[in-house]
Amino acid sequence: MSAAIEKLIPHRPPMCWLKSLDDCTATTATATACFGEDDFAVADGKVLETALVECVAQTVAAALGQRAQPGGGKPGPAAHGMLVATSNFKIVSRPSAGQALRIEVRETRRLGPMLLITGTISCAGQVVAGGELSLYA
Repeated sequence: MSAAIEKLIPHRPPMCWLKSLDDCTATTATATACFGEDDFAVADGKVLETALVECVAQTVAAALGQRAQPGGGKPGPAAHGMLVATSNFKIVSRPSAGQALRIEVRETRRLGPMLLITGTISCAGQVVAGGELSLYA
């Protein structure tokens, strides 16, 4: 885990799987994750489906942390947040450990503290998972 990610999200090893927040706008974000063979979210050399969903949620958390201080101030972790639900989330394939995963999220709707996002995860240029998450943030 990079120091930058550690400053953006409350997650810590062994539950922090993002390596970097690569891009962040007001409604989108892109991050990179990579799992090692010995990570508990890997079975038989493949990343578990639940970990893929969590990577999307962690990307949202990192984006919220980046946006926490308006006006170019120091970023900091979001005060609270939790994954509430998934919908239409499809796992196309389980990537192998050691492969870089690109996670892209887009905010589609916000109602007070409730946030609906769409997310996709790609590996080697191929989409491996994606869908919608509802979060309390």
